[in-house]
This record gives sequence, C-alpha cells and structure tokens, in this order.
Amino acid sequence: MRGSRFVLALNSFVLCMGSLPVLHAQSAKDTFVPLSFQHVTASVQDLDAEVNWYKRIFGFHEQSREGDAAHMIVAHLVAPGVRIDLVKQNGSVRHRTEAGPLEQGWLHVVFKVPSLDVAYKELKAKGTDVKANLNAEGKPQHLSLHDPEGNEIGIGHD
Repeated sequence: MRGSRFVLALNSFVLCMGSLPVLHAQSAKDTFVPLSFQHVTASVQDLDAEVNWYKRIFGFHEQSREGDAAHMIVAHLVAPGVRIDLVKQNGSVRHRTEAGPLEQGWLHVVFKVPSLDVAYKELKAKGTDVKANLNAEGKPQHLSLHDPEGNEIGIGHD
C-alpha cells in the first residue's frame, strides 16, 4: 500500500500561495482587503487525458464538469485544500515557442508535501518526468514535473 500512503500525503498538500501569510492589497482609502487562494486554472487540449493524469498522479477527484463541447468545458478537480480547473476551449492553442520562462504568464504551480524523498520515489514509480533539485547534501529541495501537455508542476517541502 506504499502508493496509497503517498496519495494520502499528497491529498494534504496546499498550493504554496495558499500557505503564505494572508496578503493585503492597499486601497485608495488606505484600507486592506484580505486575500487568500481559491483555485488555479489551466487551458488544455485533451481534457479527459489531463483529468485522468491528475487523478492518477495526485489523487484529485473530479467534483464537477460544466459547459458544452461546442465552446468550452471546465472540469473542477479537488483535493483537500486545493482546486484545479482544467478548461478545454475550442480554438485555444499551446504556447507558440519552447521558450519556457521567456514567455510571459504563470510559469508553474507549486504544491508542498511532508516528504520530498517519498514524493520523488512515488512520482518516479508512477512514470512521471519528475526531476529533483538537490541541495549540497544531495537531498531533494524541490521537485518539478510536467503533466501530459507540458504544464509544469513544482513540489516543495512542507
């Protein structure tokens, strides 16, 4: 049941943005609006393949699906404390270059887990392209991988 332990550990992850202290946006009247994280959305070409990948790799559950195939379909995926929306929109296209960080927009989404060692082993065992950035002692300090359409996902330590 090694894989099951990993899924349970990943189901407790939160987006790094959600784990930061509450941010406050200053208004014109010098008052503050508290912000907290709600969800992240990715536009994808093959909605079913992406949904199945996030379910298999991270243990997400498809909460709902809405829209129509002629225009746009949104799948809402949830895990405790996290929601990812995957959108298939007719006419949408991938980035036109392989420039990665040279393109503007979000670069990646980062989750956190209790153990990077366990996460690395399980993600490797599930056939992902996970890579570990190692510290001076040779221990993982950050993981990165990609979903089937190339969207980057980072994983940090709790």
